[in-house]
Amino acid sequence: MRHEHIIAFRLAQVWALAKLAVAYVIALFYRRKRIWLVAERGIDARDNGYWFFRYMKEHQPDVEVYYIISKDSNDCKRLADYESSLIDYCSMAHYILLWRASVLISAHVQGYFPFTGLGLWLKKICPAYRAKCHVNLQHGITKDKLPFMYYSNTRLDLLIAGVAPEYEYAISAHGYPREAVQLTGFCRFDGLINNANGKQILLMPTWREWLYKEEDFVGSEYAQKYSRLLCNKQLYALLEQYDMRLVFYPHHEVQKHIAWFMQFGNDRIVIANQREYDVQQLLRQSDVLITDYSSVYFDFAYMRKPIIYYLFDYERYRSEHYAAGWYDYFNGLGSVAATEAECVDLISAILKEHCQMPEIYRKRAEQMFQYADSNNCKRVYEAICEVEKRKIQY
Repeated sequence: MRHEHIIAFRLAQVWALAKLAVAYVIALFYRRKRIWLVAERGIDARDNGYWFFRYMKEHQPDVEVYYIISKDSNDCKRLADYESSLIDYCSMAHYILLWRASVLISAHVQGYFPFTGLGLWLKKICPAYRAKCHVNLQHGITKDKLPFMYYSNTRLDLLIAGVAPEYEYAISAHGYPREAVQLTGFCRFDGLINNANGKQILLMPTWREWLYKEEDFVGSEYAQKYSRLLCNKQLYALLEQYDMRLVFYPHHEVQKHIAWFMQFGNDRIVIANQREYDVQQLLRQSDVLITDYSSVYFDFAYMRKPIIYYLFDYERYRSEHYAAGWYDYFNGLGSVAATEAECVDLISAILKEHCQMPEIYRKRAEQMFQYADSNNCKRVYEAICEVEKRKIQY
């Protein structure tokens, strides 16, 4: 980060602490009550936080619950029916509710706080903030070794697990007390209804940590590999042959370069802007998923649909991004391709089999997911109530 950016970042943190201090004083004038605060990143509503908030408003009306989101967010329209329960991100009302709420819930660690690191620091030094019930619904299945997710760093009161191996890994490798982890399934799984029509392939790769350091994104191996795949003539012929389209949905961090990727779109290939396309809708509508290390493939496996892992930089990813955890890609939920040619060959093979998930992967998915229903939000609610009962005295 450049020097001037560091200064601006620190000043923003200082301003946040000043507002938080004022909000604390204001909150003292309110009577104590049961309030749940839900968020994702403060700018979106399309992940586990959104699904849980919607469940609460529709099925648990007795709980006073609010959702934190910027009033300028394009996702506000998804929450139009609950406008009275929306709180503008970083507003004074937001800061006051951080003190008034008894339960703080997010799809990210401290996602309800304007700065993650600041929120974790405050939790360590401030008994009043620490006394609240801190819940992480998670953004994706934790499958890698993630030091920032260690219990010693987060001190979460409740971590929601989506699959059985993740639950055990959180305890054995990340150090969570067993009572601080619950295997419920993810809230967004409630919306995973397979409504594919045999006409769509979804290409959805994740980010690489080292790309932050590379000034020339276009010249990076990452950009070149995916642009060449999009231009592959054999792939285009397959799309023509089976009358399909391929949707390329770049990662959140890559969306800033989407204008460059647009040149590779055509009548069969769609370059998807995150403001216009919803990930879960794309997952439901797609018949095949091509990804890499993104845990989105668990959502796809939940619907028992075929997955291809395009792992052209596996060793570098393991050494420079995330170390290996419990998940083994080479004995996982889908087929692995190390080269562009192998990836296209796997696409061809899956299309020939009418986009059916191979039996070997179907059996693994059945063993991995403890639940195959639409009651994930309900189980999460019950898990939070149990933790709240142990920790919060109204």
